[in-house]
Amino acid sequence: MIYQDLTSTDAKLTPEQIIEAYGERWSIESMFNQLKLSWGLKEAWQQTRQTLHRWVHLTLVGYGLIQLLGYLDDQTVRQLCCHSPWRKDNPTTAGQIRKGLLLIFHHVPVRQWWNRKCRKFEPPNWRGSEQDAAISV
Repeated sequence: MIYQDLTSTDAKLTPEQIIEAYGERWSIESMFNQLKLSWGLKEAWQQTRQTLHRWVHLTLVGYGLIQLLGYLDDQTVRQLCCHSPWRKDNPTTAGQIRKGLLLIFHHVPVRQWWNRKCRKFEPPNWRGSEQDAAISV
């Protein structure tokens, strides 16, 4: 006979209720795993609230756009999925679209656009390009 110890902070729960509550916990655990490993929130505890909100919003917008592109029946989207020639029929999935976009934008030095001194994100020509200067003259 095997004995197991069930512990709960609520002494009124029966052993069956404790086991059911523990079983419901796994959907939450998989969500936290996805947030930490796939969404880049592993180091979120080090960030300010404003930084965390911005990161979550930008990440969700990117995720949503890739998901929507997966439903778009367009030749341009299908071309994003042609990076794996060994795959039959090159299925149009969000993951394949993401890989295609990474191949296109892998050379863009986004991390270099962060200005540590003023703690702002400044892509090239952010404060005005040569074209803007020519227009104002």
